[in-house]
Amino acid sequence: MRRTYAALLGCLLTVAATWAAAADPTTASFAPSAASVGSNLPDLGGPANAMISKADEYQVGRMAMREMRDQNLILEDPEATDYIQQLGMRLASQAHDEGQNFTYSVLREPVINAFATFGGFVCINSGLILLTDNESQLAAVIAHETGHVVQRHIARGYLAQSRMSLASTAALLAAILIGAASGAGGQAMEGAIALSQATALQQSINYTRGQEIEADAVGIELLSGAGFDPNEMASFFESLARVEGLGMAGIPPLLVDHPVTSDRIAAARNRAANFPPVKLLPESLSFAFFKERVRVLATPPEVHLDQFYTSIRDRRSLTPAERYGEALVQIQHGNAPSAVKTLRELQAANPQMTVLYAALGQALAAAGQVDASLALFDRSVRLFPRNVPLTVRYSETLMQAGRAKQAHELLLDLFNNVDPSPAQIRLTALAASAAGDAGDAYAYMAEYDLAGGQLALANQQLELALAAPDLTSVQRARFRARLDEVRGWLREQQQSRRGQSGS
Repeated sequence: MRRTYAALLGCLLTVAATWAAAADPTTASFAPSAASVGSNLPDLGGPANAMISKADEYQVGRMAMREMRDQNLILEDPEATDYIQQLGMRLASQAHDEGQNFTYSVLREPVINAFATFGGFVCINSGLILLTDNESQLAAVIAHETGHVVQRHIARGYLAQSRMSLASTAALLAAILIGAASGAGGQAMEGAIALSQATALQQSINYTRGQEIEADAVGIELLSGAGFDPNEMASFFESLARVEGLGMAGIPPLLVDHPVTSDRIAAARNRAANFPPVKLLPESLSFAFFKERVRVLATPPEVHLDQFYTSIRDRRSLTPAERYGEALVQIQHGNAPSAVKTLRELQAANPQMTVLYAALGQALAAAGQVDASLALFDRSVRLFPRNVPLTVRYSETLMQAGRAKQAHELLLDLFNNVDPSPAQIRLTALAASAAGDAGDAYAYMAEYDLAGGQLALANQQLELALAAPDLTSVQRARFRARLDEVRGWLREQQQSRRGQSGS
């Protein structure tokens, strides 16, 4: 079932992390320029841009992501999301791709895979994260997928699908992703693929070796520009080759059909060698903590991670990151006092690690020390203002303590100053509702629906917001202006559909 998921991600509707794609002999001598990304790559100002705009791509992508979110495939964790988004943007900023959205997410999937889809949405499976040895290897995966986005490979393939509506594309994308991820059998998948639109879409998004070469070249350039070791792309290829050689269960079929060859590895090393030596930035301390957090949060409950950490203790001392992971497991298993002790020690030794403040605050609350937890969070947000994970965790604890109004104010400040994730928007709506502000609660839920591409639902939520009692003049004007925007988008959408049906 998992193998079906990986194959569909790679071959049907996404630009898969085709690290295992067969090497093309012509790639060994490819030498990307160290100047601007894309200087040696195709001009994207042509028909692909005219056929489907970046705004249209984003609409399709966010609708598909909403469906994946509804199926609990996305790891909705502020700490993990904050780390992967910052790492991704560090790479994407090197592309200087104005107007392109980049959104990075972690999936609860043990299959070793990653993919980019419409609208700059890049997803990294938990299984792949756990395979990486260092931050540069994880960055190499993300850089490759970002390369697919920068080169607009999906839009270029979409040219063959000019008569397929954006909504149909999004629905098909979401249906196949969710069907595969939920373990739908082979016959069900074959039925989906047999649809004429799905077959045509598959044909238009069968990425060529040339496109993989482009993604590799852009990825290595992004890695170098962002201060990562470009040689780690080849090192990760080698890790994949070792995994393939072990014949482990659950390895993506891409690794079987297109093995990681020595030529592929050599080509990656040759590309990296063409760059002049750069000053590598030290690996972030956050990487190891992020990796352990993903291990704990993405592992099914039936797997006993406490035994995993105990087995490590039997061989050697735990690293700080592993102690952090063990503390997270202790919180999950109701042993918060032990977690508090460990996290206090770790936080004192690593005063700049915000994830430790957040985990300690949660552990204190779980141990019944709510006042101590709130005091810690209050100090933390003063030390690290508008830090997303800390603000979210503080707000959650405030709501548990019956202080929803304060939580709402805290989240509103974050909402107005930092681009919120859908999970943050929903939490803000819950805080507003708990604080008795029905108008704002409905308005935030409208924003949540908009984040998922649900214009009609957003329209309904804003109508409810305007009907809420005790609105201020400022709220009423704000809700009305947003409703007018949404209705304008709905009209454009309807006109687009009529135009497509008449063509």
